[in-house]
Amino acid sequence: MYGYPCKRYILQNDGKGIFKDVTGEVAPVLEKAGMITDGKWLDYDKDGRLDLVVTGEYMAIRIFHNEKGVLKEATEQAGLGKTNGWWKCIVVGDVNGDGYEDMIVGNHGLNSRFKASADKPVRMYVSDFDQNGTVEQVVSCYNGEKSYPVALRHDLVEVLPYLKKKYLKYESYKEQGVEDIFTAEQLSKATKLEAYELRSCVFINDKKGGWIVKPLPVEAQLSCMYGIGMDDYDGDGKMDLLTGGNFYQSKPEVGIYDASYGSLLKGDGNGNFVAMNEKQSGLLLKGQVRNIVEIKAGKKRLILFAMNNEAPKIFTKEK
Repeated sequence: MYGYPCKRYILQNDGKGIFKDVTGEVAPVLEKAGMITDGKWLDYDKDGRLDLVVTGEYMAIRIFHNEKGVLKEATEQAGLGKTNGWWKCIVVGDVNGDGYEDMIVGNHGLNSRFKASADKPVRMYVSDFDQNGTVEQVVSCYNGEKSYPVALRHDLVEVLPYLKKKYLKYESYKEQGVEDIFTAEQLSKATKLEAYELRSCVFINDKKGGWIVKPLPVEAQLSCMYGIGMDDYDGDGKMDLLTGGNFYQSKPEVGIYDASYGSLLKGDGNGNFVAMNEKQSGLLLKGQVRNIVEIKAGKKRLILFAMNNEAPKIFTKEK
C-alpha cells in the first residue's frame, strides 16, 4: 500500500535494555507521519532539548519541536511547509561555523524525466480504483501546461483491466490526463500526494527558528542521493561533504539512475559547496551507494561506502 502513511515509533529505554512504545504519549503525530526515509535528532533552536527532523517520499522536511518531552510539529513555523520531495537521507551538522546545526538532505536530483515545482508538482494518486482489494498508484507529471500519467497504456490497463475498453489503442490514450482517465468520484476517494522539490539541498539554520535553502552544486544533482558524509576532508578547517547514490531498478521508459560516481563537495565555511574533480578528490565510485560512514582502524581513518548488492567500498582518508 505504497503511498499511505504508516506508523513510526518512539521507543523509550527504561535503562535496562527494555523498550516501550510511547509514541501516543510523546509524539502522536508520528502515527501517521507519511513515508519516512530518514530522521535525525538536533537542537535546532538551542533551547537545550533535542528536536526531531524527518524526511520522506512525497513529504515535506518535517520538524518536531521538543516541548518538555513531547514532540510538537513546527514544520510550518520553520518555513518548511512547501519542501515536499522524494527525500532519501539527511545529515545534520554546523556547516558554516555559527554554532547552530544545519541540515544536508539528499533528494532525487535533476537528471531525470521527472521535473517538479510548487506550481507544477509531481503527483501520485493512491486508491483501489477498481475496487478489487488491491491498491494502485498513479503518478503524473507536467508536460507543458498539462499533467499526464507517467504509466504507459499497457502498464495501466494491466493493473486496471476495466480501462481496456476505454483505451483500445495508444492513440486514444496519448492526450489523457488523470482527470480524463478516472471519474471525479474516484479521484475524490484517492489519497493525493505531491512533490515540489527534487534537488538535493543544504538547509542553513537562520538562528531564528527557520531555514535558508541552498541547492547543492549541479554535480550533486546528476542522480538520486542516498548517502551523505560530512567532515573536514581536506583539513582546511571547513566542513565538506561526500555524496553518493544511484538507483538501478527503474523501468526502461524512465531509465536507470547511474550518473553519480560519488562527489566530494568542498565547503567555503559559509554553507556553499563546490564539487572537486576526480583528480582532486581521488573518488571514482561505481554502483549504488546507500550510506557513507567514517570509521577508525588503528591510526587510519577510513571512509566506508555501503553499496547495494555488492561489498562495501573503502577509501583511506589522507591528511
